[in-house]
Amino acid sequence: MKIVCFLSITLTVAFSQLSMANVDKIGGYRILVTSSLDGNGVPTDEIDSIQLDHKLFYVYSEWNLPAGKYRYSCIIYDGNRRVINSQFNTFQSDGSNFNFWCSHDLDKSTDKPGDWYAEMGIEGYDSAGIYFSVTEDDIRKSLTGNWDWGNQEDSCNDEHVINISFDDAGTKMYHTSKSGMKLTTSDELYERIVYSILSEGDKYLRTIVINETQKTDEGEMFLWDLILKDDKSFCWKQSEWPEGHCTERLVKCDK
Repeated sequence: MKIVCFLSITLTVAFSQLSMANVDKIGGYRILVTSSLDGNGVPTDEIDSIQLDHKLFYVYSEWNLPAGKYRYSCIIYDGNRRVINSQFNTFQSDGSNFNFWCSHDLDKSTDKPGDWYAEMGIEGYDSAGIYFSVTEDDIRKSLTGNWDWGNQEDSCNDEHVINISFDDAGTKMYHTSKSGMKLTTSDELYERIVYSILSEGDKYLRTIVINETQKTDEGEMFLWDLILKDDKSFCWKQSEWPEGHCTERLVKCDK
């Protein structure tokens, strides 16, 4: 039996000790935060960081309860311990493990950074608390890690993933790959490409390639806009291309 309750929250999670009680025993439970649920309502991952531009997340809990009728709750507090939203409902358990979750689409006009807290519980049993912090958007944090072209047949193969990192000042971006990379303006393969960041927004970085040799007809260096589509994909737009044109997407490699 599954019940969905929609709450207005966004969060970055640091799990409390209460969050991982033994779900194999009567009265046991577990609680976590995930970026999505699969077709069976099962979490696809367990995340510990959420930024203000994260559009959707789930607070998920599973409980081991005897057959019977129960009342459940989910309450969300912001950094000032103000109740942002609360949900209470009843359900009938058949004695098998029961799970419920709360989801949220972020609204930047109301949700603010800070240290937040959520509590989920079953009346007559225990409650599980999660401490978390909502953070400012950080495109560099979203980009750091391994990526690959989404149209590759063996996408995210270790041999040709592209690792993205930044210098401490955040002014340079590094792409490295064992199998080498090439730019659309050249057939030359690079094991490492260094980008100088000229400007940025929530969803893009405007860059030039430091080791690029080709130039525009006017003798200027090509500008490359990295456009973040969502937390797990981006594409490149070259400065000479018409508006709306972009490369194939690169996708985040979770492994």
